[in-house]
Amino acid sequence: MHFSIRSLALALGLGALAVSSPVQAEPPDADVARIVAAGHSLDWTWTPPGRNDHFGHGETLVHAPIDAVRRVILDFGKYKDLPDNSIKTSRVVSRTPDGSTDVYFQINVLNDILKLWNVTRFAPLRRAPDGAEVVEGKMVPGKGNVDDAALVWTLRAVGPEWTLLKADALLRPSLPAPQSILDRELRQSAVNSVNSVRDQLQGVKGLMPFSG
Repeated sequence: MHFSIRSLALALGLGALAVSSPVQAEPPDADVARIVAAGHSLDWTWTPPGRNDHFGHGETLVHAPIDAVRRVILDFGKYKDLPDNSIKTSRVVSRTPDGSTDVYFQINVLNDILKLWNVTRFAPLRRAPDGAEVVEGKMVPGKGNVDDAALVWTLRAVGPEWTLLKADALLRPSLPAPQSILDRELRQSAVNSVNSVRDQLQGVKGLMPFSG
């Protein structure tokens, strides 16, 4: 078979072009893009699958590795020391054989007018199908002056130096209260929770410019 110099050069040129063609970039992380576009932490009210209650949701980006964020999340007794959050008392009261941790919380709401308390049992950290880490706490029945409470943390590495952090909070008081007020308080509690972890780890308040 005969090749001309021109055809050989063309073949080599096309081959080089194929090798050097850039691989298509992965689509941007939807959670990260949403927060970056807003320029601040986000919060809303929603009802998680399988639940009937309204939860407050908060999410932010933390300029810290996921290992550092995980240490703060699992240090339940020091939640009270996090900046600008509604938890006034947090104390580990017991640990169960399965690795769960019972934590006593006192939470002030409505501008510190109302003091609510409960014992929340945090299950061991688990991994979600998408690779995120989840730490879920549920109120121990009968241990509190509220009907129900829950706090769910979700954290996911979005680079070696960044972590996506979410919190979902439920608090159902024993006394009747307008749902709109409860929703507002839960949204504020959830976003304050993620912001307090972020600000403590970063050493400064607010969302830092993302460079993942």
